[in-house]
Amino acid sequence: MVKKIFFLLSFCAATMSFAQKGGPAVFSVDGDTIWGAEFERVFSKNDKTPDVRPTMDELEDYLNLYVRFKLKVKEAYTLGMDTNEVFIKELAGYRKQLAQPYLTDKTVTDKLIQEAYDRMKIEVEASNLMIHLSPAASPEDTLEAWNRMNRWKELINSGAKTFEEITRDSSSDEHGRKNEGRLGYFSVFNMIYPFETVAYNTPVGQVSAPFRTQFGYHMLKVTNKRATREDIKVAHILIRINNESEYETNKPRIDALYERLKKGEDFGKLVHDFSEDFDTRESGGQLNWIKSLDSHVPVDFREAAYSLKEGAFSKPVKSPLGWHIIKRIEQKPFPELNMVKETIKMKIGRDSRSELNKSAVLKRIQAENKYTVNTQNLNQFVASLADTAMFFNWVPGSFHKSENVLFTIADKKYTCSDFSSFIKSVRQSPSRNPNESMENIVKLLFTSYSDNKNFEYEEGVLESKYDDFKYLMQEYRDGILLFELSNKTVWNKASEDNAGLKAFFEGRREMYIWKDRVVTKSYVCSSKSASKLVKKYLKKDSSDKAILLAVNKEDALGVNIVYKTYEKGQEAKIDKLDWNKKLHKIKDKSTNNTEYVKIEKLIDPTQKELKETLGPVTSDYQKYLEDKWIESLKLKYSVVTFDGALDQLFLNK
Repeated sequence: MVKKIFFLLSFCAATMSFAQKGGPAVFSVDGDTIWGAEFERVFSKNDKTPDVRPTMDELEDYLNLYVRFKLKVKEAYTLGMDTNEVFIKELAGYRKQLAQPYLTDKTVTDKLIQEAYDRMKIEVEASNLMIHLSPAASPEDTLEAWNRMNRWKELINSGAKTFEEITRDSSSDEHGRKNEGRLGYFSVFNMIYPFETVAYNTPVGQVSAPFRTQFGYHMLKVTNKRATREDIKVAHILIRINNESEYETNKPRIDALYERLKKGEDFGKLVHDFSEDFDTRESGGQLNWIKSLDSHVPVDFREAAYSLKEGAFSKPVKSPLGWHIIKRIEQKPFPELNMVKETIKMKIGRDSRSELNKSAVLKRIQAENKYTVNTQNLNQFVASLADTAMFFNWVPGSFHKSENVLFTIADKKYTCSDFSSFIKSVRQSPSRNPNESMENIVKLLFTSYSDNKNFEYEEGVLESKYDDFKYLMQEYRDGILLFELSNKTVWNKASEDNAGLKAFFEGRREMYIWKDRVVTKSYVCSSKSASKLVKKYLKKDSSDKAILLAVNKEDALGVNIVYKTYEKGQEAKIDKLDWNKKLHKIKDKSTNNTEYVKIEKLIDPTQKELKETLGPVTSDYQKYLEDKWIESLKLKYSVVTFDGALDQLFLNK
């Protein structure tokens, strides 16, 4: 009666435990009723003409589909597949993903996406002066670092010292001291968000005010900004070197190739004949797309490539691989926002700027779920901690092990005992910075713990807050179950039951017939001169070996011989040929190649062997197995359809 629906993103939205009541009763499976509201919702998800009321034929077809779907769902739950540990773990993973849109703030997300997109257009060159500082550093250490940074800023502003001098002498970044803090060019998402923001907001030639990140205090000097250089495609000719002395030895070779290019010789031809990058010879020397800030590409090679105009080639360029001549082929245009929006969104989710989103959501859900902190108990918890609290062998005191409430979320209470367990789980090291303040550390841990619990609680009540999420989770739950059940009952059986498959095929051999076929031999010529030679040798009825030797003597790619059998209807250009004529000439307009096709043999229609049509037979066998399965399910579970129910659906269209 119906087709299978179970792929995670396309299957119908079944609701075994969340019946969406409303509208007429459409049908029932073993007493579980499917109502009009549910049927309309799942039909609409697959409706290509949402503004037009479905025809009765369309509704009846879908009813058949949905009945089959519900039968399989019922069987999956009857078999207890929803209690399988593997299933539970897999569903939990999907739930995490599906919950994300409900745990983000769309307004904040959209602003961050636009900001990141605007920054994508600019590359910043800057230098960094810093003092390393732990996020949990004591107020005294924090103040000392802050004051030191401001003294440096005053020295720079007064001209008493340069940014480079102070960085070289005093930066706590060892690498920065060696190169005066120079970072080179970077773009959005290359640096942590606060650092990136200061870099983009500081004018060229100026030094920023001191600012703090998770790594400590910084000052940035922005030395340049340029429009983002989009990815480029280049080709190259490579003369390899094995040691330093070979640069000089091979210089005349690369210079000779450069001179030949200047005289107008074909770049691709010289690549084919001389390049020692054997992986790119057949593609005319083409490399993968090069990015402006790609550290994997040697700087000299990259800068030479970006300096070229489209179609131009470079002078010989030296790299660790050897000598190159680079040809610029094309450059990607800067993408429209809609083309990169999802990629930016994904990067934001993994970036520290997501904390802005998290803060906005946290504020909302704390208010919605009535989050309250018992300040008195929290202060007592902190005050009663000994210095050993941060050690792996810390033993909580009586208050820390108590059920005194530290905070509540809705009607759920979180106690001192809960928080103590969290502290022990995250503070496993027996050593810590002696300058870290105990109070600061514990308050940071409390914030982390309570924030996580707020999000954990919210995620746990999404079904009760949002119907869309409730139905989506049920779709995934049933989809995973049906995938596993169908895989076991139909798909694997069809591919593994060799005896059953063979018996199915033998009983239906008349369905699998070869049409008229032709065996061909094609001579594909890559140039006019090759085409003339091939035509000449074909007239002499020369052997293929003789043709290949003669034609490919000067041009290794002059002719290629391809043997192939075609079935009627398989290839339009072959269907157009007179199969009773021995030789045909075909001109390929897309490649400008000439092809001579020889008709070697005609084959009359015959029955196929199983190995010749295994894919279609397996597919048909799967359908057969599924139909038999559905028949058995209808005998196992009663299905009742209610007359007139479909007439009452989609009346608002």
